[in-house]
Amino acid sequence: MPCNRVYGKLESDLLSRMGLCLDPTHPASRSVVQTAQRSMNPEAGHNPRDAHHRLKRRQRMLADTLRGADIPVTAVIPGMGNRLNLPIDEQVALLVPTDSLRRVTEKIARGIFYIADGKFIEPPYEIDFFVLDEEGAQDWKEALDKFGSVYAREPGIVVRRAVAPDDNTSSLIEIEFWKQFKTYASITKRRRGSPRR
Repeated sequence: MPCNRVYGKLESDLLSRMGLCLDPTHPASRSVVQTAQRSMNPEAGHNPRDAHHRLKRRQRMLADTLRGADIPVTAVIPGMGNRLNLPIDEQVALLVPTDSLRRVTEKIARGIFYIADGKFIEPPYEIDFFVLDEEGAQDWKEALDKFGSVYAREPGIVVRRAVAPDDNTSSLIEIEFWKQFKTYASITKRRRGSPRR
């Protein structure tokens, strides 16, 4: 229960943040954008307490907003950049906690193994998280194109997974969110004596 509560809050916050950054006209994300906007609209509150929570969420999002030249271009998630070709002074970005993306990616990776194979990812195996641009993901894409299986929960999530046949656990995983950005995970066996990351 405590784990579910933590992930519930984390996912709710991440959904609001990502929802404000997704394409509001794309069929895969239109409803997510609307949900994110409604989640911080006090007028949509069901009661005064709910309205207050929505207002607080809006204030948190505004506090984490960057504009123009303050946006660190190298930190923008691939696929979530300046898709409208706006001039720099009109661009707006929202901070997304790396740890939230990592934890959601790990949760999905673990979930795929449990659903597909009835298996838990436990030591000595560990999950590493990556956000890669097209060039950085090229080797992953080639391996996934050749050996990967697809697990789709569309329109929100499409997962590709390639599992090493020698241990049926070591793997590469690509997760596509709302057809707009991707995260990656590798599952590897930690060598005895090597430090945890």
